Amino acid sequence: MKKLVLSALSVAVLAAGSFAADGKALFQQKGCTACHQAAADTVGPSLKKIAAAYAGKEADLIKFLKGEGKAIVDPAKEAVMKPQLNTTKAMKDDELKALAQFILSHK
Repeated sequence: MKKLVLSALSVAVLAAGSFAADGKALFQQKGCTACHQAAADTVGPSLKKIAAAYAGKEADLIKFLKGEGKAIVDPAKEAVMKPQLNTTKAMKDDELKALAQFILSHK
């Protein structure tokens, strides 16, 4: 029988993948797909554009989703997102982290 040995990095990568999977489910359940697509700008900016703007700034993205930060991707459309922030403001911290990791996975 082979032993499975996971390094701390492997565990972190697996956890991040799990968070992103949970984030995808939340993204779909909360109706984010109505305005955000993976690679195309529609009502809102694409996930790829958001991920590029928030690269290395996960905490800033979570802050925005909590309604505590300004939009940095397309500030002119921030008013459109304001009502939707009520949904993300009500989410738990682990849900917001999962959602942010899913968004940031669109490099």
